[in-house]
Order: sequence, then C-alpha cells, then structure tokens
Amino acid sequence: MDVRARLIIDFHVHPFYDEANIQKEMEKANVDVCVLLAIDADPLDIEKPKIQEKLKRRHLKSLLGFRTFQSTSIEDEIRKFYQALINYYPELKTTNQEIADLVEKNKNAFIGFGSVNPNKDEEYVAKALDQIRNLGLAGIKMLPTLQFFSPSENENFEMICEFCEQNKKVMLYHTGCDPGPWEDPHLSEDANPLYLEPVLEHYRPAIVLAHAGSYSAFKPGIWFDEAVELGSKFDNVYFDSSAVSSFIFSKKSVDRIRKSIGLDRLLYGSDYPAVWGSNMRYEVDVIKRCSHLTDDEKAKVLGLNAAKLLNVPFDGAVI
Repeated sequence: MDVRARLIIDFHVHPFYDEANIQKEMEKANVDVCVLLAIDADPLDIEKPKIQEKLKRRHLKSLLGFRTFQSTSIEDEIRKFYQALINYYPELKTTNQEIADLVEKNKNAFIGFGSVNPNKDEEYVAKALDQIRNLGLAGIKMLPTLQFFSPSENENFEMICEFCEQNKKVMLYHTGCDPGPWEDPHLSEDANPLYLEPVLEHYRPAIVLAHAGSYSAFKPGIWFDEAVELGSKFDNVYFDSSAVSSFIFSKKSVDRIRKSIGLDRLLYGSDYPAVWGSNMRYEVDVIKRCSHLTDDEKAKVLGLNAAKLLNVPFDGAVI
C-alpha cells in the first residue's frame, strides 16, 4: 500500500544550506514542516583543562585504537575534525537569531530550535535562554559530544532543563556516537542516555533523544537499550529516528518500542543534510515501506506525534 500521510514533520534538520534548498528537499519528500536546529558549539572549548583531562582519560580507555590517534593528541584530532566540518559546512555554527530569521521567512514550513553552549558561564547561558524565549523558538538542541559536557555533571544543563520545563520548550538531545573522533564510544560516553536519568528525576522537560541512543558506525544500536529504559521510566522522553532508520525500523526494534513505550513517542527525523547518502525522501520512504508498522502507526511516526508535541494544528485526517 502506498501510504501518503496528510502531515509529515521532519524533526531533525540542519540548515547548512539556504531555505530554497531545504524547501526543494521538502517538496521531493512531501514533508510539510521541518524543525530547524541551531548549533552553539565552540571548538575553543577543547582548550579548557578540565575538558582536555576528561578526553585524555577516556581516550586511554579506548578499545577502538584509531591509528590516527597514535601520532597526534586527541585534542589535535578534535581540532582537525572541527576544521573539516567548518570547511565542509560553513554554516555549522547556526545561531539562534539565524534560525529565527529562517522561521520568519516561512512560518508554515519551519519551526525553530535554538541552542545553548553549557560550557560557558552562567551569565552567557542565562542570556542565551532569554534570547530563545524572546525569539519565540520552540525548543533547544543540545549535543553532549560537540559541546563537551556531561548532563549529570554540568550545572548549566540543569538550568537549561528547568527553563525548558517552565517555558514549555522541547529539548532535542543528541544520543549515541558522533562522526569523526566521537565514533569512539568512550569519547561519546556523555551521550549515553543513562546519564540523563539523575537530571530527569528532578526536571520534567519534554526531551527527544535524537538518534534514539543508537547512532554508531561501528555498533548500530549502541545505547538503544538505555534509551528505551529511560523512555520506559519517564513519559516525557521521546525518540527520533534520524541517522538510524535502518536500525529503528527493523522488526526487532519496532517490537521492542511498541511493547515497552508504544509508538506515540517515536518521531521521524532525517538529520538532513548531515547523513551521507541519505535525504528526506529516503528517510520518509523507509517508514512508509516498513512492514512492521501499521498504517496508523506510520502516520503517527511521520507527523502526528510531532504535531502533538509541538502543538502544530492538524485536521485529524491521517491517511
């Protein structure tokens, strides 16, 4: 059956290209709304002694043994990776204001999420949160990998969670490994969903685990179990399928999600254009063709779940 959901929301889009390119991609995939994500990550944070100490300690624990790390320090590898990202995606650091400007150009198609670097001082974080509120952005994107923080240790992260809870902002939180140096699970350890549990015992923001704890080039599904366990314990925890659709929409994973937390908290996301060889249409088609989901479940994952979370109006007709 050719399922054509009446509403498709891509919950995970990076505006590394201009809005015309994004809208063209949306048209190809019949995507109605995109969540555009800011990134507030500072490569210079690698110079902070505490961050260097933690990275070195974790690198020594590494079982992967990346050969490139044998001749250079982990700090140098991360610096090189950041520079390569910036060269390839000049708009890597997309500001909150830039996201708001894109949303203003097309409010029907774009929803904006800001970002806050929790490594900065408390005044910086407070000002960034005020800006996100004043700009009317719907949520906040956090990356414990590229932002070098642990959710269970960073006090500013608690402030951000409290802000999201009080102001009804959705948090999109990276889980799993990341490209480059962060393919080493030891370096990406802070992005294991289990480290969110102590914080979520005290704060209740709606939080979406990007990649469902599962992204890893070497071990797909690396922290899927931890993500599902967190979702089973907290009903404010959601998941997006970005960059891990082949794993998430396998029969085993679908059955696990359906049995443990249900399909009402699973959201489609493409991670466009960050995933090599993929695009919005491909990711939509993975869901439409998934034989392990009912048509009703497909409609929920493709858009209805996100519409409910983001308060996007919809007439209720789904297929």
